[in-house]
Amino acid sequence: MSDDKDRPELRGVGGWLGFLVVVLGILGPARMLFQTIANIRETAIMGQVLGPNTPAYIQFSWALVAASVAGSIFLAYRLLAVHRWSSVGIVIIGLWCLALLPTLIDAVTASILFPEIVGAMVLEALWSAAKSSVSATIWTAYLMKSKRVANTYIKDSDETQRIFS
Repeated sequence: MSDDKDRPELRGVGGWLGFLVVVLGILGPARMLFQTIANIRETAIMGQVLGPNTPAYIQFSWALVAASVAGSIFLAYRLLAVHRWSSVGIVIIGLWCLALLPTLIDAVTASILFPEIVGAMVLEALWSAAKSSVSATIWTAYLMKSKRVANTYIKDSDETQRIFS
């Protein structure tokens, strides 16, 4: 078995790792924004049925998507700029947070503001969380097993000691 650390093509942000950076930095935030615009348009149309809490929910949706977009861009930046193994851990935690927290927070908020449609929301939230979890699982496995990731992000015992000491 050859030593993959000597292969320069397996270093740096490229290949699937580069694709992950593009997904986190551009494609993911764009998808979040377009999906939120569509959801808000639908919510605004249903505003007559949903009641007086609709404007509050719309404002909350924008705040939630802004936080999610910022988090996603931060993860992309971290992978590009900080080539320490802690970046991989931060990105894995961030991927799972982005996969589950916005959906959970949105579902809880919507069920508080619109208790009459809780049943439909729960099913939709579970489906969304399941789809996001598949993506987070795939990227987590990639980050943990990839030779490119292992060669790009330095495992520094001093860093671990500084953080946990």
